[in-house]
Amino acid sequence: MLRNVSIGNRIIFLITSIVIFTLITGAALLWNTLTVKDIGIQKVNELMLEGQKAKLKVASDSIATSLSKIIADAQTETERIEIIRKALNDIRFEEDDSGYYFVFEGTKTIAHAAKPSLHGKDLGSLKDKNGVFMIRELSDIAHKGGGFVQYIWAKPEAGDQPKLSYATLIPGTNYTLGTGVYIDNIAHEEALISTAIDATVRHNTLVILGGLTAALLGLILPLSLYIVRSITRPISEATNAAKEIADGNYDVELDARGKDEAAMLEKALNTMATTLRDNIKEISAKTKEAEEKAQAAEKAMAEADEARAEADQARKTGTRQAAERIQTVVDKVQSASEMISSQARIIDEGTTIQRDRVQGTATAMEEMNATVLEVARNASEASAMGNEAKDKAIAGAEIVSRSVGAMNTTYKAAEGLQDGMNRLGEQTEAIGKVMNVITDIADQTNLLALNAAIEAARAGEAGRGFAVVADEVRKLAEKTMQATKEVGDSIAAVQQVAHQNITGMGKALSDLTSAADLSNQSGEVLKEIVQGVEESAIQIHSIATAAEEQSAASEEINMAIDEINSISAETSQGVTEAVNALRELASQTEELQAVIDNLIRDAQ
Repeated sequence: MLRNVSIGNRIIFLITSIVIFTLITGAALLWNTLTVKDIGIQKVNELMLEGQKAKLKVASDSIATSLSKIIADAQTETERIEIIRKALNDIRFEEDDSGYYFVFEGTKTIAHAAKPSLHGKDLGSLKDKNGVFMIRELSDIAHKGGGFVQYIWAKPEAGDQPKLSYATLIPGTNYTLGTGVYIDNIAHEEALISTAIDATVRHNTLVILGGLTAALLGLILPLSLYIVRSITRPISEATNAAKEIADGNYDVELDARGKDEAAMLEKALNTMATTLRDNIKEISAKTKEAEEKAQAAEKAMAEADEARAEADQARKTGTRQAAERIQTVVDKVQSASEMISSQARIIDEGTTIQRDRVQGTATAMEEMNATVLEVARNASEASAMGNEAKDKAIAGAEIVSRSVGAMNTTYKAAEGLQDGMNRLGEQTEAIGKVMNVITDIADQTNLLALNAAIEAARAGEAGRGFAVVADEVRKLAEKTMQATKEVGDSIAAVQQVAHQNITGMGKALSDLTSAADLSNQSGEVLKEIVQGVEESAIQIHSIATAAEEQSAASEEINMAIDEINSISAETSQGVTEAVNALRELASQTEELQAVIDNLIRDAQ
């Protein structure tokens, strides 16, 4: 079917198919990128949620340990509750200060930094709109070693929002310490990441489409037209030349420039035209020479007839004289016949040589045709291999694109984790500030106890009981200072670990950036490889098509050579018939010689 379509249209169809395939591949890559984006955002959401859980657990465990040491020496329940409320009242975290701490005993509110109005209230029957009894579950999970509970809770200036809380027991007490974060903050970060990825994908898609369009209009299309012209023009000229040769015009001269198959075909046509032209000239010369010899033979026959007439006359006027004259004419006829026979043999040999040369030319054309078919077959195989290499390069480019997308997703997740670690550092610093306040309170308490002891000493016996109380207060202050120091050391250790994590995350982000850059470079190189393979496939396919056209032209040339060979055979047959006629003439001349001999004998 393709043999009914021109080479130019075939190549244009091939280029159009490749462009459509490229567009389909681009659409598939875009769909794959969006799918990877959704998966990446989901993973980032999970990582951020895990980061929030880790943050809540570390902070809550640290606060619980600190509170345990602070209230260890409190004498009454009221003192412990008051210390806890003061310690937690000013602690806030998250950018919008929506993070705070609360303490329950069972389901009874002991301390609530965000809503002090809940102090002393039993919230065991409180449930959210999904039916979750959050206070009960927090208390239960705290008594089981600590854990997380998710529920709906009112957020200041935002209404009801999903919240993730962590609860654990304060060591040495029955108090449940809890805190939480609103998950809408994670959703907000997720929306920002999704918007950024969408913008990047849209920008990259426009850049790639623009680049492909520019390459198509500025490089591929002009190059394709140039290649089509470089193939179709020589083949068209060769086809026209072959038609002229078939019509009998052997003066065709093609401008055979280059080293490709079309140039080889043009050179072969030039050689064939030259050979045919020389053979035709040689045949014409031999034919002309044969005609001249035939005319001489006819003239000799005419002279022989005249000699017969003179012989008849000689019988009347003088047999011997006439016989001698006839003998002279016969000798001339024999000499001319022998010469014509010799020339006819030469013409026959030349015709045979010319026929052999034509047959050699036909054999060479058949070998060239076989070579052209072999070139077409090899070009087809090379085209298939080129297409296979192109498919592998496209698959490699797709894998690199997926790797880049995964690295970008990991990079975003790592940034989120780094932000979480930074916030954790800020919270530990806030806890350190609270511990400083507690230390100051302990110092002031110690100072007040010392002043009270001094005043009790001045009061004498009446102030002895007061002095005992002041001494106990001083001891309590000293224990508080010691506990505060231990908690401060723990917080310093947490801050150090947080700083190390932040530093490690920074290095990981740097490494991810380098890896993403390298992957992008790999993707660009693979795109260039894909483009090169596509151009090679186009050229190889063009070579195969040109070889097919050359094969068709070779078949036409073989037909012309067969006609020439047939003409040569006819010429050879004509020469053979002329030789036979000359032999017949020689036989008649011999008979005439016998008659002359008889006449001479009769004349004697």
